[in-house]
Amino acid sequence: MEKIEFDLNGPDVMKLSWLLSNGQVFMLSCTNAEKTVNGIITVCWITPTSHNPLLLSVSIGNGEEGTEAYRFCHSLIIETKEFGLNIPTTELTEAIFKVGTTHSNEVNKYAEAGLTPLPGKKINAPLIAECFMNIECKVIVNYITGDHTVFVAKPVAAFMNEDMIVNGKFSDKYHDKKNQVQICDLITMWNMW
Repeated sequence: MEKIEFDLNGPDVMKLSWLLSNGQVFMLSCTNAEKTVNGIITVCWITPTSHNPLLLSVSIGNGEEGTEAYRFCHSLIIETKEFGLNIPTTELTEAIFKVGTTHSNEVNKYAEAGLTPLPGKKINAPLIAECFMNIECKVIVNYITGDHTVFVAKPVAAFMNEDMIVNGKFSDKYHDKKNQVQICDLITMWNMW
């Protein structure tokens, strides 16, 4: 589907903030400084932390304090201070599962999960074309919170499917929870209950 730019300074930014804070699963994309390794991880701990300016926080496992990060993508974000947030629908559940159960430093997750890299406009990390919304983010600060790091980031560009907003509102196709992958869905797939 064709992507159109979302106005991060427009009247719908608060609606976007609400859409992002509903507990759904995201795929976070990142790359190294040389753009030779692309990473994707499944993330669920993401929340808007400010409407004006729009700021988002994402919590990513970092390993024990003082040791090498056990999450490869964590290392990429530390290196580049940027990432893409890609919002999938339920059609991508299997891809989300594959992304969440493989390691970016061992496999090409785009190929493994059948995803298409979409070049970023303002960040070096590729986005995921199949996702209905892609948000390019630049990290402004990060905090170690035990075995996770909370990255606070400013969205610098956002793109969405052209049918995402209809008559000034997010269409049911995108904000209805039955059309989203929730963390409980993944926990069930991973037999973690």
